[in-house]
Amino acid sequence: MGRLDGKVAIVTGGCSGIGRQAVVSFVNEGARVYIGDVQPEGIGALVSELGHNYVDGMGVDIADEAAVEKMVENTVRRFGRLDGAVNNAGVGGFSPIQAYPAEDFRRVVDICLTGTFLCLKHEAKYLIGAGHGGSLVNIASLNATQATEGFAAYCSAKAGVAMLTKVAALELGRHRIRVNAIGPGLIETPATEGLRSVPGLEAAFVHEAPLGRAGTPEDVANLLVYLASDDSTLMTGQTLYLDGGASINKYPPLFDFLLPRTE
Repeated sequence: MGRLDGKVAIVTGGCSGIGRQAVVSFVNEGARVYIGDVQPEGIGALVSELGHNYVDGMGVDIADEAAVEKMVENTVRRFGRLDGAVNNAGVGGFSPIQAYPAEDFRRVVDICLTGTFLCLKHEAKYLIGAGHGGSLVNIASLNATQATEGFAAYCSAKAGVAMLTKVAALELGRHRIRVNAIGPGLIETPATEGLRSVPGLEAAFVHEAPLGRAGTPEDVANLLVYLASDDSTLMTGQTLYLDGGASINKYPPLFDFLLPRTE
């Protein structure tokens, strides 16, 4: 018997990294999962791997409210209900503030923060109407609290996700809807491959983590299963930092690694 037997969840950004492992772990625990992602071919691969009875999905840009609303509607149409979601889709960016193109800044905020809001909005709307409660989990970041050179947009957006999580938990608790977030540190995913490939940078991240290692998608998925399950029915409004203890120390100085020195 799985910890998520009978539950239906949405996972955005579910075709790679943390999102993909969330889909696999949820299905292994008995859930059915609807994926929203900008990579339709990745959805097809997961359907083939895990079975059409357990996984379905659609192409979704979470910054598009009509697409997000349709994703929720399609989930309920396909699987008959919705019990929770992992709002994981996001994007990064890197630039010194004085050179940050405004359109790039807006793109990060639109996807990471506004997109998460749109997902919460329509997921909560359904769950309130259904009346059976639920669990919504946002993927924030260690950068919600830890400032980082070059990450003005990402840090700001993820800090917003952490506060959005608190506000949503405050409003939705009366409907028995829990809202929490996870703030991962460095996780070994395709999205972090660029940073991890810079000579010495992954070692610098690991040096700041008391546990002495980067995280894996499985580390995050294990916590997601707990938050989605009935084991966490008293937890809401929390951002749980899953970073090997890196938040105790500091972030590596990215400008030293990523920007050429000028005399």
